[in-house]
Amino acid sequence: MISGFPARLLLFLALAALALPGRADAQNRVLEVEFTPTERAQVAVWLEADDGTFVRTLLLTNAVGKYGIGNRPGALQMNSGYRWPYGRREGVLPVWGHRRAEAQGAFPRVIFQNRRSEGYASRTSTDFSPDAYFCLSFDRDLSGQDALDAVTCASQFNSDKGRYITDSDVRSGYTEPWIDEDGTARDRALALTSVYPARRDLEGPVLSDHPDVGRFAGDARDVMPEIDAVTTATLPGDTRRRLTFEVPDDIPDGAYVVWLEINTEGDYNDPMWGPERFPGPTDPTGARWDTWAVDFGYPYRGQPSVVYAVPITLSGAEDQAGTATPAGYGDLQGENGSVNAMDTTIADDPTVAPGSGTDRLRVDGQSGDRLLVRVVGTNVCDAPNPPPECGAACTTVDGCSEGFLCDVAAGACVGRCELDAAPDAITDLVAQADDDRSWDRAEVELTLPSSLRGLGEVEIRVAQEPFDGSVPFASWGVTAKTYSEDNEEETFQLLLQAEQLAALGAGSGDRIAVDLAGLAFATTHYVGVRAKDECGRAGGVATAQLQTTEIVFETVSPCFVATATYGTPEAEEIGVLRRFRDRYLRSTTLGEQLTQAYYDHGPALATEVRESDTLRSVSRTLLRPVLAFAEWLEQ
Repeated sequence: MISGFPARLLLFLALAALALPGRADAQNRVLEVEFTPTERAQVAVWLEADDGTFVRTLLLTNAVGKYGIGNRPGALQMNSGYRWPYGRREGVLPVWGHRRAEAQGAFPRVIFQNRRSEGYASRTSTDFSPDAYFCLSFDRDLSGQDALDAVTCASQFNSDKGRYITDSDVRSGYTEPWIDEDGTARDRALALTSVYPARRDLEGPVLSDHPDVGRFAGDARDVMPEIDAVTTATLPGDTRRRLTFEVPDDIPDGAYVVWLEINTEGDYNDPMWGPERFPGPTDPTGARWDTWAVDFGYPYRGQPSVVYAVPITLSGAEDQAGTATPAGYGDLQGENGSVNAMDTTIADDPTVAPGSGTDRLRVDGQSGDRLLVRVVGTNVCDAPNPPPECGAACTTVDGCSEGFLCDVAAGACVGRCELDAAPDAITDLVAQADDDRSWDRAEVELTLPSSLRGLGEVEIRVAQEPFDGSVPFASWGVTAKTYSEDNEEETFQLLLQAEQLAALGAGSGDRIAVDLAGLAFATTHYVGVRAKDECGRAGGVATAQLQTTEIVFETVSPCFVATATYGTPEAEEIGVLRRFRDRYLRSTTLGEQLTQAYYDHGPALATEVRESDTLRSVSRTLLRPVLAFAEWLEQ
């Protein structure tokens, strides 16, 4: 058994052969895309015709495709940080975003519900609900660039999920705060649409959410029907990634280009791309930016996205091409989808700036490429001028040359992907919540199935509704995630490489255990698993059900004592106190010192208040005049 297997490994399964299959019609074409990203990279892979016509997205990482970092409340120039909840990262994947939007249409734009400014990180109105993914760190040491790999959000965070901007907003001149490179502060107009989807991890509006929240996921799917199937977890850094894509029948044979765009926040290359030229927000008056937006997080804008392009020919025959040279870079602010010619401002020396600039896609030590694309030969014997191995006499399924299998019924060798075979279905799947973190983690156990062809993958998906076969498996739920012991919050797509399994002695018939992460608390989850072989043939889907528990937090919200006093971070009194803190208390040096002292000593005091009815009553009495004063200021 392989338990707690490191999430940094991308997995492909080597499965042993059993059955003797018969000859089938030509298998669908299979495209393999290989690359090695750096840490924390956001990636899009898509297919275009050789004339530039957008065809289909093949891969989109979760932060953009599921959690909506490109289209959410908050100004584009708002600071960033670990799991930062606000600020539209419109420069994250602009080439993919604009080209996809031209072909499929744009998404409705998301703004704050009712705040004084798109630059306000702390709420100024009743607009919040619990957030299971994003949080704001109220500790400066945990909200800077060095804290990007922080282990966990310390407490339950309540965020404004936003609403769609309306025609009325645009007509009335709705804007976001903007700072020009010369330091001039102004207001920038916002359009009705975005090239990025809104977040899709929300079940619907709860508490103070706007009704639009219930439309986010469905509207994204209406614009981009394949979004569920192509969205994947953040990819592990410095680990080779092989994307296997079965080309649909509605994409004809011909010449195409595989594009890959990659970006990371805070990828500085001074002086052209860095915080001196693109600093975080500043506003001493608080009219455009509040103190949370100014004082917390870090200026995330660094080098823009870099794109790679590889021409290939789609047919039943084999084809392979790669490149180590970027095609160019995208627009930093995401205002267009242009590909700018590479220049010396983009870091290109991995010995000087590893994982930066062009090295956000690492060079493969064997091929010498950064992006390698392979068309698997799925119909080689029916193609013009077939190889001489086609039709050779044989009597056993493995009695042909490498790359060929025997069609036993016909007694002739055929291409490896021309037999109607798929991995066996997984029949003994078990899923259960983790003993230590039962609110967001689970363990899945299964036995590796048999398959005729040696390379494949096991897909593990998680949903909150049962799988009934009415939708394709790849469009049901989301790709499951796992975590590593070294960094328990950095979670990645579950795939196993044949080499790692072989080294560990795991193969067909061996039972493995995989640790899942990123589940929703107090929720029924359905886990689905199937195996695919190297030709894209998939076995049957196995499913299991598990139930997560209520979440257990280390601390309460940053209004520590007040939350303990009133019993919930959602109490209206806490909203009044928070606004008093942000609008008035933190605008003075003495107030800022008092606030920091409260953060230092509040958690310990809150623990005592929580455990005593008497102290809660005393605390309410002491806070009553403060509340009255804060409410008077709001009038």
